[in-house]
Amino acid sequence: MRFKNNKLLVIINTITIFLSMFLFSFVYEKFPNFLTASIFPVNESLFEHLKLIYVTMIIISIIVYFIFKARDIKINNYFSGLLLTTILNIGLYFVIFLPIYNRFGENIIFTMGLYLVILIITEYVFYLIMNLKQREIYNYISLILIPIIWLSLVYFTFNPRHNDFFYDTIAEKYGINEYRK
Repeated sequence: MRFKNNKLLVIINTITIFLSMFLFSFVYEKFPNFLTASIFPVNESLFEHLKLIYVTMIIISIIVYFIFKARDIKINNYFSGLLLTTILNIGLYFVIFLPIYNRFGENIIFTMGLYLVILIITEYVFYLIMNLKQREIYNYISLILIPIIWLSLVYFTFNPRHNDFFYDTIAEKYGINEYRK
């Protein structure tokens, strides 16, 4: 029975994460404050897109986790799988996307299509991890690392480095309000 539930979990995660990214992209713009800036992207920099991917995957996956837990559905290696596949997702996306973006520029259809394919691949990896023997220690380590990574993303949102990774070429600024001179 767990095998079927894990497939359902992955399908729900994939669809919900992909659709939530659209919604999460505009939260700070509609409700600009410290809390929304800490969670959602504040501009169109590559860094803020990394934060968007990370936060969306974490928030949606945690919500899905509690839904499944409330229904007594057993899930192995959930948080370690979540952390590993989130990092894999971000890495794959930027490794594939950046060279294409630098060569051809922005194309929203291609960008979203590529992200959907990468999300499907990484959610499949998540599925495989959930079907491995339970390793509690990795879940505990992941439960420590997930908020540490998020706190580092919050830090860099308010204290961006002055390089292309943090620069929003549309608004011509770094972070929330640091404009290039």
